[in-house]
Amino acid sequence: MIYLVTNEPEKFTHMLDDTLALATVNDVLTYFKDKDELEFDTETMGFDPYTCQLLSAQFGDYTRQYVIDTLTVDITLFRTLLETKTILMQFAKFDLRFLYYYKIFPTDVYDTFLAEAVLYMGVKQHRKSLDVLVDRYCNVQMSKEVRNVIHIEGLSKRVIEYAAKDVKYLSIIKEKQLVLLKEKNLLRALDLDNKFVCVLAYVEFSGFKLSEDKWRIKIDKDNNTLANAIIALDKWIIDNEMTDYISHQLDMFNDEIKTVINWSSSKQVIGLFKELDIDTKVVDKHTGLMKNSVDAKVLAPQASKFPIIPIYTNYQKAAKLVSTYGEGILEQINPQTGRIHTSFRQLMDTGRMSCGGDDAINLQNIPADEAHRSCFIPEEGNKMIVSDYSGQESVVFANFSKDPEIIAFYEQGMGDMHSFIASKIYPELEGLTMSEIKTNHKNKRQNAKSAGFAIQYGGVGATISGNLNLTPEEGEAIYNGYFKAFPGIKDYFAKCKRQALTDGYVSLNQVSMRKSFIDFFDRYKELEKTTKGETFWDDYRSHKQQDTEMFKTHFKPVVKEYFKFKGMIERKSLNYPIQGSSAEITKFAALKFYNILLDRELLGVVKICNIVHDEIVVECPENIAEYVANTLQKCMEDAGKPFCKIIPLKAEPCITDHWEH
Repeated sequence: MIYLVTNEPEKFTHMLDDTLALATVNDVLTYFKDKDELEFDTETMGFDPYTCQLLSAQFGDYTRQYVIDTLTVDITLFRTLLETKTILMQFAKFDLRFLYYYKIFPTDVYDTFLAEAVLYMGVKQHRKSLDVLVDRYCNVQMSKEVRNVIHIEGLSKRVIEYAAKDVKYLSIIKEKQLVLLKEKNLLRALDLDNKFVCVLAYVEFSGFKLSEDKWRIKIDKDNNTLANAIIALDKWIIDNEMTDYISHQLDMFNDEIKTVINWSSSKQVIGLFKELDIDTKVVDKHTGLMKNSVDAKVLAPQASKFPIIPIYTNYQKAAKLVSTYGEGILEQINPQTGRIHTSFRQLMDTGRMSCGGDDAINLQNIPADEAHRSCFIPEEGNKMIVSDYSGQESVVFANFSKDPEIIAFYEQGMGDMHSFIASKIYPELEGLTMSEIKTNHKNKRQNAKSAGFAIQYGGVGATISGNLNLTPEEGEAIYNGYFKAFPGIKDYFAKCKRQALTDGYVSLNQVSMRKSFIDFFDRYKELEKTTKGETFWDDYRSHKQQDTEMFKTHFKPVVKEYFKFKGMIERKSLNYPIQGSSAEITKFAALKFYNILLDRELLGVVKICNIVHDEIVVECPENIAEYVANTLQKCMEDAGKPFCKIIPLKAEPCITDHWEH
């Protein structure tokens, strides 16, 4: 049965029938008084809680659904209910932001959307919308057509019925999800995400203040840099007499020679580069076929041979700044708050968060330079607290791998990790201090730094040589030297690969027990079974030697696909535990900090403006800045303890007048 709660009942009397009746606020409070949980949802007139009205709020279970006309009924009358019960929601982050606008802060949330994301993390194309979940778990088909007319119709009869259904099936979905979560040992992972969604909603609600004046100054500089980059490219064309790219059309008012190439057209640039014998071929990672590209990674190894390449890559950088971080960012400033409220995605396949999309700014990807970050500022009378972990992923890696050499490095406080790795890889650096290596052998230190990160994420000698523009032999030598120096890492890698190849998922850690599932694992196992056939490899070699049609159409494709999938699984098994566990530590830290703000009634006073992987950015009144900085540091360091039991994680906060660190 559906019940409507409104202070203007006369507007709805014509809708009442045996499926819809009127109720009061007290009816809702009484019905849920002795229940441990309730289902909750909202209908709104838009996506922004600051500028769009809350049209209705729905409370319910399978038996009864109450639709509250929030245009006439004060939603805060339900504050105690929402803050003391377990609230079942679908995509809770959206509705929480609207509740925060009314200073309602639920503390116990179960999000069916997140539960599904946890259950099938890593599985591509696994849909998680409410209509899909209702069909999957309840065998009921729900139409979502009404959603597109809510802002036009308001609380019409069909909108009320539509809204009520959104809080009818969540408890059934939850119970069936819990069975699967227990089977997969994922309850702890979901518990963290259910708690963290309240934090992430608060980050989006808080927003980040951008100085429009500073940003416009930056835009002008970027435009000037881009103009100069184009001039430099045109000059190179003219100086090198590339006649096909020089305009021969006379201008009676200007005798300046002009070019006809459009530098923003990759097609035209590829044509030019082919004429210059610059190799633009690269393998398309999606299709496996060759394609042309002017990506910096393709061009960089040829830079010393072709002087135009550094000029062009400078242009690319300038063009990206103008297109990505230009006027469009200013349009995202909220007219009510004067702040940017972007959107975060809570759970990617790696366990990390992502930010932006659908024209929303990616606050995790703002260039880490003074020009950009100094534009993000606190309100007058406030300070920014910027705190990040010191070498978070390296410390997590050390704790997970338990390599004696790396553990000794941290325990003995030997200083610069990248110099330390260089001393182990390059025999000629043996005996030098970390300071000497950092000062006098910068190239080798940089090589060690890049190689270390590449290897930690599944890279091999070829990866290192490609990344650093070294010969294959040099890349292989660095790769082999790394494992010779750190034999414990080799054992750790073997264990990670073996686990994923056996179980069909990557185990991120033993704290949350989170898993990222391999969605092509069944196909991999089929290929593995084929290649382990008694005569497969003998047949493979025989057909290869004779170059038979069977080799081309069967053996070669099978082997190629098998090793492709095997390599993908192995790389995920090395990459995901470090990235994902690091992300969970940051989530856990932000949750601890948020709970303190909640307990001390500082929500709205202290804002969490941004979370960037290993960094948390906070804004607070200047008079409590020291307290907030110390609290944030403690939360971050405490959050690392369950994950990093050998080498502790350290956080470094700073109090500043803009986003920096």
